[in-house]
Amino acid sequence: MTIIQQIVELQNIDSNLQEISELLGDLPVKVEELKDKEDSLVQSVKNAKERIKELNLELNKDETKMIDFKEKIDKHKDQLFLVTSNKQYDALQHEIDHLKGNLDEVETKSLEFLEEKDNLEKQVTNEEGNLDSLREDLIIRREKLEELIKESSKEKDKLESSRENHRAIIEDNALFQYDRIHKARKGLAVVRMSGSACGGCGAFVPPQVVSEVRAQNITQTCDSCSRFLYWETI
Repeated sequence: MTIIQQIVELQNIDSNLQEISELLGDLPVKVEELKDKEDSLVQSVKNAKERIKELNLELNKDETKMIDFKEKIDKHKDQLFLVTSNKQYDALQHEIDHLKGNLDEVETKSLEFLEEKDNLEKQVTNEEGNLDSLREDLIIRREKLEELIKESSKEKDKLESSRENHRAIIEDNALFQYDRIHKARKGLAVVRMSGSACGGCGAFVPPQVVSEVRAQNITQTCDSCSRFLYWETI
C-alpha cells in the first residue's frame, strides 16, 4: 500500500468517525446545558425556601414585638388617667410616643418581610414549574443520547482502533502534514481529483501533477488548499 493509499484510508476512517460525531450533533452539549440549568434552578429554589424560613422566623419575632409594644402603649394610656401632675403626664406621653415609633419601625420592617416572602413564594412556584418541564425535557434528551451512543459505540470503537493501526504505519512527516491539513480544512485533508481540478476547492491542477497523482508513487497536494490529492481509481 502506497503512502497516498494509506492517507486515503485514514481519511475515510476519520470521515466515518466525524459522521458518528455529527450523528450525536450538539445533543451532548444540550444535555449538559440542561443539567447545569437544572442544578441552578434546584439551588435557586433551595436558597429561596431557606430565605422564606428565615423570614417566617423574623415575622414571628416581629409579631411578638408588636404585641408587646401595643400592650405597653395601652398600659401607659390607662395610666394617663391616674397621674396627678403634668410632669408625670408628659413623661408617660413621651414613653407612649417612643413606643409608637418603635411599633411603626417593626410594622414597616414586617411589611417589607411579607412582600419579600410573597415574591419568593411566587418565584419558587414558577421555578418548580420550570424545573418539572426542564426535567421532562432532560429525560427525553438523555434517553435519545444514550440510544444514539449505544448504536454508535461499537462502530466508533472499531473505527478508533483501526485509526490507530493506520496511523502507526504512516511515516511521521506525511502524518504530521495530514494532521495539519485535517485541522485547517475542517476534517477533510484528502480529496479526489475531478478531471484536472482539485476535488476540494476546484482549483486547476497542472498536467504534470495530475500525472503524478495518477501514478500514486508520491504524495501531491493542491497548491490552492494544500489538501492531498488522489485519483478516483483508488
